[in-house]
Amino acid sequence: MTSRNRMASWLGVAVFPGIIILTITGCGSNNKPAPTPTPTPTPSPTEVTSLADGATAPTGTVTLRSAWAAALQNGKAITFDSSLNGKTIQLSVVGEAHSTLKGETYNGMAYLGYAERDYGKSALYAKGNITIDASSLPNGITISWTGGDTNPARVLGVYGDLTLNNVAVTGGYALAEALPDNTAQPYTIARGGGLAVWGTATLVNCTIAGNKIQGDNGAARDRGALGGGIYANGLSIQNCVISGNAAKGYGAAGGGIYSVGGSDNTSGAVNDVTINGCVISGNRTTGQSSYGGGLFTLGGGPTNQAYVHMTNCTVARNLAEDDPELLATSPIFTLYTRGGGIYMGGGSMTITSSTIAENEVHGVVNPAGSAPNLGGGGIAETIGNAHTVEYLVMRHCLVVGNTLSKSNLTDPPTTPPTVIESDMFTGSLLHFYSEGYNLIGALDFSQILVPAPPPDELWRDLNRKHYPKVGDRDGVAIADVLDPDAIHLPLNIVSVGTDAGDPAVWYYLPRGDALNKIPSGQYQVQALMAGYSPFGSGSMRSDNETWDGYFLGEVLADLQTNYTAQLGDSFAGPTFDPSQMMWYEAPNSWPSDGRNAPWIKFWRNLDTAIAGRLGTAGLNDDYWEAFPATSLDPQITLTRSTETRQVQLVSTDQLGKARNSPGDIGAIERASQ
Repeated sequence: MTSRNRMASWLGVAVFPGIIILTITGCGSNNKPAPTPTPTPTPSPTEVTSLADGATAPTGTVTLRSAWAAALQNGKAITFDSSLNGKTIQLSVVGEAHSTLKGETYNGMAYLGYAERDYGKSALYAKGNITIDASSLPNGITISWTGGDTNPARVLGVYGDLTLNNVAVTGGYALAEALPDNTAQPYTIARGGGLAVWGTATLVNCTIAGNKIQGDNGAARDRGALGGGIYANGLSIQNCVISGNAAKGYGAAGGGIYSVGGSDNTSGAVNDVTINGCVISGNRTTGQSSYGGGLFTLGGGPTNQAYVHMTNCTVARNLAEDDPELLATSPIFTLYTRGGGIYMGGGSMTITSSTIAENEVHGVVNPAGSAPNLGGGGIAETIGNAHTVEYLVMRHCLVVGNTLSKSNLTDPPTTPPTVIESDMFTGSLLHFYSEGYNLIGALDFSQILVPAPPPDELWRDLNRKHYPKVGDRDGVAIADVLDPDAIHLPLNIVSVGTDAGDPAVWYYLPRGDALNKIPSGQYQVQALMAGYSPFGSGSMRSDNETWDGYFLGEVLADLQTNYTAQLGDSFAGPTFDPSQMMWYEAPNSWPSDGRNAPWIKFWRNLDTAIAGRLGTAGLNDDYWEAFPATSLDPQITLTRSTETRQVQLVSTDQLGKARNSPGDIGAIERASQ
C-alpha cells in the first residue's frame, strides 16, 4: 500500500464499537439428543477482532490491549481481523503511568552513560519484544491516543524491540510531569510522543503523525524533550511517513525522530540506523536549545561512532526554532538552534539519492566565542572542541531552498529577522565526503575540524573536505532543480513545520539541472588523504621554530606563490608565532587541549583570509594534491594517498519506481520528458 492510500485510510475514519458475537445453541425436541454443533474457532489471543479499548476486553473479543498482554506472554505477533481494515483503534486507558526505559544521565555537564529512567505515561507499555503486523489489511490499521492535552500519554512504550508493519500511530502526547518524591529524577522525561523504544524500532509502511512531547522548563541536560514522533535506541524504517510531530522544551531535539543509534555498540562499525524511502516533513522543535526539526541522530551516543544510512528520502519543511516564551523568562545562555531538517549530534551518516528542501532554522544570534549558535537550515552537525561527529558521506542529493532566519537579542519586537540561505553547515565534522552528483545551495565549511598532523601516518588528516567531485555544484537555486508546480501534498497530514496548518509535503518532482545526470553504470570517486611527519630530533628546529610552525609557513608560502591569480599579490594570510605552533596529539581530545589553541586559531584565520576565493571548499583534495612537497625541508615528509570509492545509482526511487538511465538527482525520478 502506498503512503498516500495508507494516510487516507486513517484520517477522518469513523470508529465503530467492538462487535460481540454470541453463539447460541438450540434445544432438541422429542427428547432426542441435540446434534453436536460445529465448534466456533477460538480466535487467536493475539488476533485483534475489536476496536474497543478498556481494562478488560468485551466477552468474545480480542482488543489490542488484550492482544498486547498475550503477545508478551507467548511471543506471537499481534495481527488483525479483516473486518478492521482501514479502521482506527482509539486508546483511552493509560496502561502504565511510570514507563521504564533507559535514557542518558549526566552529572552537571559530565556524561555518565545510560540508565533506567521514568518516562511517564504510556497507553500501552511492554517490557519485552512486541510485533504489530497489519500487513494483511490493504489499508492498514491506526492506533490513536484520545486523551489530548487533558490526559497526556505516549501511544506505545517498549523496553525491548518493537516491530510495526502497515500501522499508523497518532495523537500521542508525552509530557514531563513532576515526581515530587524522586530527588534523583524530579520529572518524568518527555521522549517519544508516538513511540518510545529502548531496543530497536523496526517500521515498514508505517505513518507516525500528529504526536508531540513537552519537556519541563529546567535546563538539566538529561531532561531534554526528545523525539516528537519517535524516540528509539536502534532504528530501521522503510517506506514510512514521519510528519506533523513536535517537540518542545528547554532543550528540544528531533521533532520527527530522535535516534540514539545503538548505545550498546562500541565498535563504531555496526550500522544501527537505516531510513529508506521515507518522508520526514512538517515536524518542529521549539526550545532554548533546539536541534533537528525533522531528524536528530546521535550516532550511538556521546562515546560511539555508529552510522545512519538514509536513502531515497524527502526531508522537507521541518522547523527548528527557539522559544520566545522561554527567552522572556529564563536566564539567557547561548541559544543553540541548528538543523531545520537534519541534525547530527554524533556518529556518522550517509545520505543517498535524497531531497532536503525548504527546511528552516529560526533563532536569536548569541554566539559562544567564535562558533555560531545558529546554522544549517537543511543539515547541520554539532560544533565543539570535543567533537563527536565523524563522517558525512553524500551522493546524488538535492539540498536546496533551506533557510536561516535570525534576529538579535537587542532588536525591537517589530524588527523583521534577517533571512539567509543555509542549506548545509558541516560543523565539527572529521571528514566530509562527496561521492558525486550533489546539488547544494549554500554550503558552509567554516567550522569543520582543522588539520591534525600526526607524528606517523595513522591519521593523515591535513585534508577534511573531499569536495567537489564529479557532478557536484553548490550555489544552486531551488527553482533550477525542483518544480514549484509539482510539489505533492496528498498526505492529508497537518504540518506543524514551516507551513504549519497546511498539508505536509510528500515529495517534489525534480526539474532542469537535476534531470538525467547520474550514469547508470558504476563510476569511481577518489578522496585524497594527506599528512606530514618531521624526522628532525626533538620538537624544535635550530631556527627557534617548531616543525609544525615551519610547515604552516610553507603553506602560506605556497598560497602566496602559486595562487596569486585567486588571492592577489598582496595576500599574506594570518600571522603566527612559529615558536609556539606545536600540535599536541591526543586522538580523542586534541581539539579541547588548550595547548592546541594557537594551531586551531591559525587554520580558522586562514580559512577566513581565503574567504571562498579558492572555491567553496578552500583547501580541499585539489589543493593538497598540488601542494609542492619537494620544496619542504628534507627532514619533513609529506604523505599522500587516495581512497577510491565505487559508486552506482540506486535502482529505484522513493516511490519504488525504476530509475532512468541516466538518473535524476534527489529522491524522486521524474518520468522521461
